[in-house]
Amino acid sequence: MKGRQDLKIKIPAIATVAFLALSLSPIVSANAADTPLQTEIKALKASGKSFTYWIGLIFSDQANQAMVDQINKWGSLRGIKVDPVLLNQNNTASTVTAALTAGTMPDALEMGSGLMLQLGSKNLMDLSGLYTELGARYGGWNKGALVFGDASYAGKGLGVPYGINGNLLNRRLDLLATAKQKKTAPLTWEETLSMALATKVPGAFGFNTGNVGDGESIFGVQFHDYGGRIADDAGKKCTIDSPATRNFLTFVKKALTSGGYASDSSNSDGAWDNNKYLGAKTVFIANPGSVYTTMINGSSVWEKNPTMAKNTGFSALPGGPIIRISPNDAQLRVIPKTTKYPELAKDLIRYLYQVGQIKSYYAAAIYGPVLKQYNSFSFWRNSVDPARAGLFDLAANGTFGNYPDVNNAAIGEFTGGFGISKMAQRYLYGGKTQDETIAEAQATCAAIYAKY
Repeated sequence: MKGRQDLKIKIPAIATVAFLALSLSPIVSANAADTPLQTEIKALKASGKSFTYWIGLIFSDQANQAMVDQINKWGSLRGIKVDPVLLNQNNTASTVTAALTAGTMPDALEMGSGLMLQLGSKNLMDLSGLYTELGARYGGWNKGALVFGDASYAGKGLGVPYGINGNLLNRRLDLLATAKQKKTAPLTWEETLSMALATKVPGAFGFNTGNVGDGESIFGVQFHDYGGRIADDAGKKCTIDSPATRNFLTFVKKALTSGGYASDSSNSDGAWDNNKYLGAKTVFIANPGSVYTTMINGSSVWEKNPTMAKNTGFSALPGGPIIRISPNDAQLRVIPKTTKYPELAKDLIRYLYQVGQIKSYYAAAIYGPVLKQYNSFSFWRNSVDPARAGLFDLAANGTFGNYPDVNNAAIGEFTGGFGISKMAQRYLYGGKTQDETIAEAQATCAAIYAKY
């Protein structure tokens, strides 16, 4: 204690305040002279323009607003103008493609791993150092985020994960009980369909069959669960044309012809299944937690519905005859090489990973934790929030991406283009035979893999 007191006597009061401000600040100081960050701040101010950041819009008004508010606060701290733009995640790929062509990419943005792999090091900065820095600062990365720093991963260092995502099976326990179905979770997709049909609710098998992330995700899980593989073990040669793919298509056709799918399930609305469930028009959906959040907190469209929340069961996705997987992936923050302000972009990312910032975001968002210091938040407990407890489990124990397929740029392009969904749609709605739709998917896939 005496040493600290002596130190205070020797250091002038103003210097002490400055020292504490710098040592307690979790982000790089903008007041240090002649630093790259300070140079960029001055350049941005001189330009009269704003620092632009694209936010991945999710089905949570509170989370979206929290992100906007945090970025605006950071801009105020740095004394710069900022432009946080909410972007529908289903439109990210097309918007980025157009922006690359027009030369209008933002200074930083959020995206999924598939698009990040497609853009690659040609378009994105290497953030390996920032990934390592954040891991060291916050206790290390959780299992679901480790792959992004792995030397064997094709996109190593291209982005920094901020949220682990993945689907949980949501089911209406009350409707299933009325139909005398079991309370426990279904183990297979066949059992799920059977239970859905038993309720007599039209479209009770409430999964999207259109060209949208939800559709590609669930079709992809079912495809793998039935033994399908997009490519070989080396991730080099497309292998869609197989008996397992035919078994997958047979199952989804059964789901359609039996009345399991809703008549309007083939759409490109990422919130369609959420709204079906919240509107009590289906029994089963796959959702990462936004529906439960809406039932508890309400939204601009839906009022709170604690009764429905109480009557909702959550579990891992069902399996098929070959395997049962629980895929997780991540949303990542990336910095385009076109930005004039890379140090500002990194500074913003550091700011958003502060415990206070990320906690308020996670409390409203639909992601599991990426860093171990975040694991202590109380809302990961099942007794507090069963949906977020499921997301925590995915972050800790899920299987990454397109497992058992290799996650590389080729598979990112194929699934990013809704390759599995389109194959299923041609068979379900387009009048194509299994052989015809598989042949088309195989040809498309092979052409993509040949580029890499």
